[in-house]
Amino acid sequence: MGIAKMNKLYLVAHQAEKDKVLAILQQLGVLEVSDLQAKDVEGQAWAEMVEEDQEREALQSLEARLADLRFALDFLHRYYPAKKSLLAALNDSKMVVESAQLNSNASEWDRVSTNVHAALRKIDGKLMLLRNDETRLQNLKIQLTPWAKLDVPLEEIKATTVVRTELGTLPAAELGQIGEELAAAAPACYLQEINNDRGESFVFVLYHISSADDVQSVLKQHNFNKQNFPQLQGTTAENLKRIEQELAKAESERKATLAGAAEQLKYRDQLNYFLDYLTLERDKKQVVSNLARTGKAFILEGWICQADLAGLRKKLAVACETVEVFVREPEENELFPVMLENKPIFAPFEFVTKLYGIPGPRGLDPTPFLAPFWFVFFGLCMTDAGYGVAIVLLASLGLLKVKGEAVRKLLWVLFAGGFSTIVFGWLLGGWFGLELFGAPLVFNPLLDPMPMLTYALILGVFQIFFGMAIQFVRLLKQGRVFDALADVGLWYVLIIGLLMHIAPGMAGVAKTMSLIGAAGLVLTQGRTQPTIVKKLLSGVLSLYNITGYLSDVLSYSRLLALGLATGVIAIAINTMAGLLQGSPFLFVPMVILLIVGHTFNLVINTLGSYIHSSRLQYIEFYSRFYEGGGRRFVPFQLKTRHLEVNPEWSKTS
Repeated sequence: MGIAKMNKLYLVAHQAEKDKVLAILQQLGVLEVSDLQAKDVEGQAWAEMVEEDQEREALQSLEARLADLRFALDFLHRYYPAKKSLLAALNDSKMVVESAQLNSNASEWDRVSTNVHAALRKIDGKLMLLRNDETRLQNLKIQLTPWAKLDVPLEEIKATTVVRTELGTLPAAELGQIGEELAAAAPACYLQEINNDRGESFVFVLYHISSADDVQSVLKQHNFNKQNFPQLQGTTAENLKRIEQELAKAESERKATLAGAAEQLKYRDQLNYFLDYLTLERDKKQVVSNLARTGKAFILEGWICQADLAGLRKKLAVACETVEVFVREPEENELFPVMLENKPIFAPFEFVTKLYGIPGPRGLDPTPFLAPFWFVFFGLCMTDAGYGVAIVLLASLGLLKVKGEAVRKLLWVLFAGGFSTIVFGWLLGGWFGLELFGAPLVFNPLLDPMPMLTYALILGVFQIFFGMAIQFVRLLKQGRVFDALADVGLWYVLIIGLLMHIAPGMAGVAKTMSLIGAAGLVLTQGRTQPTIVKKLLSGVLSLYNITGYLSDVLSYSRLLALGLATGVIAIAINTMAGLLQGSPFLFVPMVILLIVGHTFNLVINTLGSYIHSSRLQYIEFYSRFYEGGGRRFVPFQLKTRHLEVNPEWSKTS
């Protein structure tokens, strides 16, 4: 258990059976296909025998059809979003379809998607024209609105042989001065302010043609901004009314156009199914680019879990006639993808492990080691049995309704955490902040926090020592006996010696162990350095790492802090609710306060307990033995959102 054993697999078959082989591999989902084109081919003879295997035209055609299908689905979602509850979204329910029926169903889905895409493209084009028209009208409305009080028809704002009329804007603060200058320069000039907005005056100017140069000179000095509406007829008010009518008409046309789109909603499920089908076909075509081929055969390489090898051989032997499979163990320094395998009781905690990262291919899966500690730490952080019951009930409801694998693992982790909370809440806390059913059965950390702090630190020392023991055993298995004794054993001696100073009557033994451990570390921790001076100096400096062990142990005090926070907030909520007792008019507010307050406390402390229980694993525990850098095993498999494809052999196997 832990990290699954991987084998490198080579598959050779006739080109005629390529589609069948890829379909089987995709349905089984047990092989990660390697890219033969992305690495150097070993041996010149091998390189000359094979060539790149691709289906570019078919892949491009599929990508084009997928683009059309996504357009149709995005269009429908934009105007008619599918409304799903959070539970329904998490449930991720799919339509079950037999593999043998998939192609026949796909032909119908293809016909439907073609018709829907054509209809929606036409509708989208019309909507785009309407949007452009509405934008033009809105911009014109914005330009005309300041001139709403102008009663002169817009077609008359022009120059004639006798007079000239103009519209424009001038600085409002200078309007009086401008009027005086115009009166002096051209007595026959008429200036009228139509509107005033944000420091600008919208003005109507009328003057005799003979005074044009003088008037323009004054206006230019004051940054006159001329405005023209050459295409408009009638007064500004009449044009604004017409614009409103045209906008209303455009809105009516838009709604009528969208009504045509609503008729396509009945095909949305079929579009989603066809999207899954095309995605599966596209994935198969993309995998082809990872293969190599000769004139009549193709070659495939990949990684497979050793436990799945027999099943793959059996399915290929039954369905294909020309397939040959060769398998080997990973070479000494060869990296391979990592898949975690754990017993059912530990498997949900892989969720916690993967959030941190994937262990190295030759490392150690920490999941079974962290699970018991995480279970205990979560309960100590929550420390309220009532909240534990709530978490268990909510997690159980989710497990009954939700089908997504990742979400189910999280729910199982929370279920375990809720059960732990019930146990430790009953022992050390209460029920929703109340001392019911004999709680606390052992002691109350709110009244006497020191025992709780002591137990938290003892747990910290135990987990750190346990992590060191894991590393010690790993080094021994690798044949590195001296490294195990020097890098782990001597730290055991030093730390235990320092801890024994606390015990009465053990000062002599404690001092001896501390000195032996310190001396041993000084002599061994610099062993990789080239000179004696550097060896001793590195050994002496290594003793500074004792502060790291101390800070790691102190980090476990957060178990006390979070446990106290949950209890204090629960008691505070109950106290505030108690102030509302005694009046029938305050009963409803009291109930609301209790529900909202305890819900908030439950959510915020569940989140805090999850984060800090995980943090203690990642920072304090993993640092003793964990080796990361692994790559997740990503098999070639059915990746669908709306379909669940049953393979052909599912009824007989």
